[in-house]
Amino acid sequence: TNDDGEHAACESLPSEDDVAHAHTFHSPALGRGMTTLMVRNVPVMYTQRLLLKEWENEGACDFLYLPFNSVERKNLSFAFINFASEAHAVAFKEKWHKKRMARFTARKPLNISFADVQGLRANVLQVTRRRVASSEAPRQQPYIFINGKCMDPQEALAAIR
Repeated sequence: TNDDGEHAACESLPSEDDVAHAHTFHSPALGRGMTTLMVRNVPVMYTQRLLLKEWENEGACDFLYLPFNSVERKNLSFAFINFASEAHAVAFKEKWHKKRMARFTARKPLNISFADVQGLRANVLQVTRRRVASSEAPRQQPYIFINGKCMDPQEALAAIR
C-alpha cells in the first residue's frame, strides 16, 4: 500500500459493467493467466478472516489482502484475491460480482474486476515493497497460502523464488 493505504493495483482492468461478458478477460490460453481480482465495495467492518470464511474456496485462493486503516480500525473497502488458476478467478467473479456480503452490508454491491498486478509472486513482491510487509499487526498482513501453509510475505517470497 502507499501512504494513503492504497494498493498500487487499484487501477484495474475494465469491470463487468464495462464489458458484457467475463470471457473477454481470458488470456489466450485459459490457465494461470489472469488470476488476481480486485474486489471493491467490501463492507468496512469486514476483516480478512471474515472474508475467508464467507468466500470459501477449497484451497483455490493463495493470496488475500484487505488493506486496513489502523486509525479508523476499518478496512479500506477493497480487497485483492489471487487464485491458483484463471478458471478459479472467473468462477469467483461470476459467483460474487454484484452480490452483497452476508455479515455486514454496504451501500453498493461488490464490484469485481481483474487487477493490474497479476499472480501470487507479483502480489507478494508488491506487499514486500510496501510498509505492509514490515507491519507487526497481523490484521494488516495479507493472507498468503503456499502448499496449505499460511505464510508472512517474506517467508512466502523465499518459498516461491
